[in-house]
Amino acid sequence: MKKNLISEIIYKNHDHASHNNNIHNVNNHYMQGNDKQQQHHNHHQSSNQTSSSSVHYNVNVRFDPITPIAGKTTELVLSITDQKLGDPIKEFEFVHDKLIHVIIVAEDLSYFAHIHPTMVDSPNDYNTFTVSHTFPESGKYKLWVDFKPKGGNQTLSALKFNVEGQPIHTPEELVYEEKYTKRSLDSHYQISLKIPHKIVAQNDVDITFNISDSSGRPITNLEPLMAAGGHSVIISSDLREFLHVHPTVEVDANWRGGPDISFKTIFPRPGLYKAWGQFQHQGRVITAAGYILSVVG
Repeated sequence: MKKNLISEIIYKNHDHASHNNNIHNVNNHYMQGNDKQQQHHNHHQSSNQTSSSSVHYNVNVRFDPITPIAGKTTELVLSITDQKLGDPIKEFEFVHDKLIHVIIVAEDLSYFAHIHPTMVDSPNDYNTFTVSHTFPESGKYKLWVDFKPKGGNQTLSALKFNVEGQPIHTPEELVYEEKYTKRSLDSHYQISLKIPHKIVAQNDVDITFNISDSSGRPITNLEPLMAAGGHSVIISSDLREFLHVHPTVEVDANWRGGPDISFKTIFPRPGLYKAWGQFQHQGRVITAAGYILSVVG
C-alpha cells in the first residue's frame, strides 16, 4: 500500500574534525529541527534549527590502513559516543531501512559512493560499524555519516581525508552543462532528470528521474531500494550543503514501479550542485551519474 511520505533534507554547513593517528573524531551536532511541513514537504535539518532536547554525538572513524591507498581495500571502522559523557551509543534506529549510511565523494564531486557499514560487537563494549571500500584514485575526499541513535535525533556528521597512491586524480572543474540525460554508471540504463526551468533557493523544487534501459525502453518494474522507490543525494560544489532526499511516495516490499520516481526538496542557497539518484532493478542497484544543477537566489 502506498502512502504519502515526507521527504527528508539534511543540510550540512560546518565541519569540526580532529585527527588522532588513524582515528578521525567528528564533533558535529546536526539535529532535527522542530518545524514540520505538510505532507509531500520536507523535514528541515539545519545547524540553526536544533531541538532543545538534542543529544550531541562524536563519530570516530578509523581507517585501516591508516591512510587509504588507491586501488587497495580500506576498512572503515566507525564508533559513536555521547559527546558530553563519552558513553558509547549502543542502540540505533533504522533510517531508510539501514542503521547507518556513509556517503563518500571526491573533493571535486567526480566520484560518488553510498555504502552501509554493518554493526559488530566489540570487546570494549562499544558497538562499532565496519565496511570495506576501495578508493579508485588518490586525492582529497569527504564523507558523511547519517545515523539515528535509539530515542535520539537523526544526525549527520562529516569529515575530510586524503587517499594516497596511484593513480593520482586530476581535479575536474564543475561546469553547468544543462545535460539531463545520462547513462547509469554501469552503462546499462539511460536516466533522464526532469527539473524546473529555474531552481530558486529556499523554494520547494520537484525533481523526477526517468529510468529506461540502454535502448530507451521505460523500466516499469523497479523494486524498492531502502524501503522507497529510490533515493537521491545532492551536494553543493563547495561541499558545504548536503541533501539526502527520498521520494514523495512510500512503497511496500511488493512495490514495482517506474519509469518516473519523483522527489521534492529545497536548496538552501544559490550555487552549483551535483545530484545523484539510486534505484533498484532486478536486484541490481542503478546509480545515475551526477547531474549539475544551477540554483539561483
